[in-house]
Amino acid sequence: MAPAKILIVDDQQGIRDQLMRWLSHEGYKTDQAANGKEALALMKRVNFHVVLLDLKLPDRDGYDLLAELHDDYPDVCIIALTAYGDDDSPAKARRAGAFDFFAKPIDFEQLINRIDAAIEQFHAKREMYYQQEEAKKQFQFENIIGESPVMQRMFELIKKIARSDETVLILGENGTGKDLVAGAIHYNSARKDKQLLVANCAALPETLAESELFGHEKGAFTGAISRKLGKFERANGTSLLIDEIGELSPQLQTKFLRFLQEKSFERVGGLESIHVDTRIIAVTNLDLQKAVKEKRFREDLYHRLSRVIINVPPLRERDGDLPLLIQHFIKVYNRINGKQIERISKSALQLLESYRFPGNVRELENMIANAILLQSGSVILPESIQMRLLSAFSEPVFTFKDMTYREARNVFERSYFSALLEGTGGNISQAARLAELDRSHFRDKLKRLGLISGRAGNKTKQAKKLGTVHSVEAEEGRSLPVD
Repeated sequence: MAPAKILIVDDQQGIRDQLMRWLSHEGYKTDQAANGKEALALMKRVNFHVVLLDLKLPDRDGYDLLAELHDDYPDVCIIALTAYGDDDSPAKARRAGAFDFFAKPIDFEQLINRIDAAIEQFHAKREMYYQQEEAKKQFQFENIIGESPVMQRMFELIKKIARSDETVLILGENGTGKDLVAGAIHYNSARKDKQLLVANCAALPETLAESELFGHEKGAFTGAISRKLGKFERANGTSLLIDEIGELSPQLQTKFLRFLQEKSFERVGGLESIHVDTRIIAVTNLDLQKAVKEKRFREDLYHRLSRVIINVPPLRERDGDLPLLIQHFIKVYNRINGKQIERISKSALQLLESYRFPGNVRELENMIANAILLQSGSVILPESIQMRLLSAFSEPVFTFKDMTYREARNVFERSYFSALLEGTGGNISQAARLAELDRSHFRDKLKRLGLISGRAGNKTKQAKKLGTVHSVEAEEGRSLPVD
């Protein structure tokens, strides 16, 4: 790692030279400025990690300069130095943005320790800054792909409520992109400069959930060796995403309702009421109205959450969005895998358009990512869409519980092979490749299951029964191109 860079700002040449010798000996790179003007000029040219700033300068007030540097370079740690301080000087310097304060003459060993701590904080702040910038880019509206009417209505609602502080409830099936919607709300709000915090209720053990969300005091329970701040307190001034809110226990639902009403809570084992400014974005794939009727979710909490509801539509209801999403994922996974896939073939697209996608956009993304890994050419073909991911193209309309093994196997095979033929437009050669079966063996299966006749003259008729309009040649895979 390159050595940290430190700027020394002091009007006394002797002090600057002495600090430069000490710090250079410790392995730091140093530069110096005799006044505020020189310091600002250097800050524009060099990415410093730490600034050692004398608070008494000839050309301007040191506290004003400290505040300006802190505002313009928030990741740079500033250590204030002065020989003329009073009892209020350390607090005043920290209010202006100082990382630490030292009175002259300086204890060099203590200064080095604080410089090391400042550099650690610099790297943490810089990493958080880049994460924030990446998050802002990721959660821009244009990164939520969709031109269908149902998605456009959702975008309009997000834009209307994003800049408010109103609690939002996001509903939708697994894989629809509820986390992207939550991020878009936060990063288009007045709180966007602070990190969106996340609490996943489904991942929290019931015994620890209250402490994770609301924090605890030292000694509150066995193992509580110190005070801990919970997610609600840490999210003060920003937004908190409560993921899978339907998994909250009845006790925590009661405590959460009080928080929504009063914006206050007590840590576990504490008596002090903690007031915070935290915006709540709640997410679930559960039917909360049904949970209310079944007494699994508090009705008053549901009504408090449901003042603003955003329903994220499933992929099957997003007419026209499938090709857009596919092309988006092709670009993403081309970049990740160093591929140059240009598009998806019409037959492969038809294959996907006939599928209901119970896993929604996440399932589609996995399919395209997998197809790009498997595809050697520039176009995604049906062979690269892994049929094992396609659960027979539709929800099963039968149950196996009252069947013998032989009956269940026949039902499954008929459904599976029908789906293959539907997905390939009746093209037996393509369907056999997708099933990874020899073509003649595949045809024998179709005959046994009654899906095709043994006579060539009935092939077109049978194809029409399967919902296709392909000719015999197309079914045999001889005359029609793949695309």
